[in-house]
Amino acid sequence: MTFALLPPGAFVINTSRGALIDTEAAVAAVKSGRLGGLALDVYEEEAELFFEDHSSDIIQDDTFMRLLSFPNVLVTSHQAFFTREAMQNISATTMGNLDDFAAGRQTPNQVA
Repeated sequence: MTFALLPPGAFVINTSRGALIDTEAAVAAVKSGRLGGLALDVYEEEAELFFEDHSSDIIQDDTFMRLLSFPNVLVTSHQAFFTREAMQNISATTMGNLDDFAAGRQTPNQVA
């Protein structure tokens, strides 16, 4: 993302893919005040950071740690899918796939 094209003080919210944000550029934009705030529900290197307890670990990702140091930056693990409706849909699709497989039918989600 080219932060220079945004109006000064803009807020950026990314709930899509971590790679859409150049994290180093985002850090620079927040430091300079170009960005008024940044919210990331995804982070490109999140696989090593989330979904396990790292409370007693030294995090090696300096860029991530720098992001966390800003009071106007929010970073969460990518959990937009983790709603009741989404989990019910995932469960229903999975059960439908299993029923189709057990009955010898093609499934709409079959991977060759």
